[in-house]
Amino acid sequence: MTRAFICLAAMALAFPAAALASDTVAPQPAVATAGNVGNSDNEIGPKDTIGIDVFDVPALSETTQVDNGGFVNMPLIGQVKAAGRSPNELASDIAKALRAKYMKNPIVTVSVKEAASKKITVDGSVTQPGLYEIGPNTTLMQAVALAHGPDQVADIHHVAIIRTTAGARATSVYDLDDIRDGKTADPIVHPNDEIVVDTSGSRKFVRDFGNVFSVLGWLHP
Repeated sequence: MTRAFICLAAMALAFPAAALASDTVAPQPAVATAGNVGNSDNEIGPKDTIGIDVFDVPALSETTQVDNGGFVNMPLIGQVKAAGRSPNELASDIAKALRAKYMKNPIVTVSVKEAASKKITVDGSVTQPGLYEIGPNTTLMQAVALAHGPDQVADIHHVAIIRTTAGARATSVYDLDDIRDGKTADPIVHPNDEIVVDTSGSRKFVRDFGNVFSVLGWLHP
């Protein structure tokens, strides 16, 4: 018995008859859900934990973590690009790969179990700098609010969004006053963005050296 024959026999045992139905069975579309995290339009990112379910085929259904390169490994079809794809798109990709060689009408569900990549850094002159989790439509104003707003030395006319795409860093600067007044649209922030609120020059001087001057007796308490 050849090795190829043994592999084909094992696959036949793994898949129920319904999955290998004849052409008379109406095609079933791939299905995707986003579980309890965001919605089905969110992009999957590296280190996210996702659930993949192939209906009626337990051997192909699993919960797995996207690797640092953005891929997941699946039985039979090998590596599949997950990062940058929505759950709907990934489910469609998996169904297409299965349909090409192994199954007639695969029904695939993809759900995001834990979105490790849906975070931003808010830094600079904000009350509580740190790493914050964002939703699918978090704006710049909302991102600054997550850090409890600008601090007393902030320059809200110079707030930067630093974004890395394909290894290249790009910076866009916004004026929070203009956004608040409706003069400028409030931009959507993306996972892994860095938000930096600038510091006013004169107020930074007071903040940095005020205590020193007080000690020397140059400033009255």
